[in-house]
Amino acid sequence: MLTGSFCSEFQTVTAGKYKRTLTPTKKVTDEDLAKSKEDIEQILKLFKAFVKDNRPSLDIDKVATGETWFGDDALEKGLCDELGTVDDVLCQFVDDGYNVYQVAYDPTVSDSPLAGLLPIGADNAGTKSSGLVKSMTRWVVGNIGSAVREEFANDFQSKSGSNVEERYMVKDPRDSSDNIKF
Repeated sequence: MLTGSFCSEFQTVTAGKYKRTLTPTKKVTDEDLAKSKEDIEQILKLFKAFVKDNRPSLDIDKVATGETWFGDDALEKGLCDELGTVDDVLCQFVDDGYNVYQVAYDPTVSDSPLAGLLPIGADNAGTKSSGLVKSMTRWVVGNIGSAVREEFANDFQSKSGSNVEERYMVKDPRDSSDNIKF
């Protein structure tokens, strides 16, 4: 049986007076709290200015309260223009004449002779292991959008008179936010 007390001591090395104002490894002072409050108020000020610039008709002081509004409440307060799903947006792009594509990468390890170039123990569970084939595939997939745009931009513009970005959209499968990139 162990008796006695154990104490851990934490030391933090920083540069600058306000580098660690609030941290679980040091006692918080009134000066730390005041500085943190000042920083948060500055962030709120910047956020409100950004929203005001992008939605001038919005009464920013009425909605920038720290509350969260969803759906109909957000629409009623002017925080969004309309309600819809990602599918609604994609269907509208198709209706407007855009070609909508989704590119996906399936890192399944195959039984092909090239699979031997992958490191031993490689799996398709998203591990950080890297092999020649895996690295090359990631590079190709990561650059396919810019390569396609570059390859077809001049030809497309000369034939259609419009820019390729106005016609084709790419959704990055690594981006889980459902953002559509042109």
